[in-house]
Amino acid sequence: HPSSPWYAGPVTAGQPDPLPMCVGDALPSITSHREYWTEYDTNAQQLTVEGRSAQWAKDFAALLRKDLAGCAKKLMQQDPDITATQKYYGRLNVEEGADVYGIHTASAWGSSDIGLFSVGRDGATVTIVRWGQMGTFQHAQVADFKATTVTAVNKLY
Repeated sequence: HPSSPWYAGPVTAGQPDPLPMCVGDALPSITSHREYWTEYDTNAQQLTVEGRSAQWAKDFAALLRKDLAGCAKKLMQQDPDITATQKYYGRLNVEEGADVYGIHTASAWGSSDIGLFSVGRDGATVTIVRWGQMGTFQHAQVADFKATTVTAVNKLY
């Protein structure tokens, strides 16, 4: 958020509670995560899974990308009071690659939220970066999020 510093919680073993939308159901118990937030309604999360092999991680990343590609449709099927739209912002050239998605949700009761998601992989490790705040696609800081994703994937080991 441009007018507030970011704060970070500790790296925590296990799945976060609540699970993040669209990718949460796929997360194995070996996930670790870290929460980030500002003084305003902006938050983020990084989830990391160290897999058994590079092939397992490649397959897991593909599953996450599939879940994100169908996210808006799934959200609207689960809740008829939600209208969801999404955008694919492309693939980033970092390690074995990272893909960036945006998802906007609007509810019948008036809420409007924008979220950015990325799925990246380095060898046997997969990371998901999630950012969200109140707003629409116009409020999404896509270039900054892409830079954050590149940093996150580059720091995987």
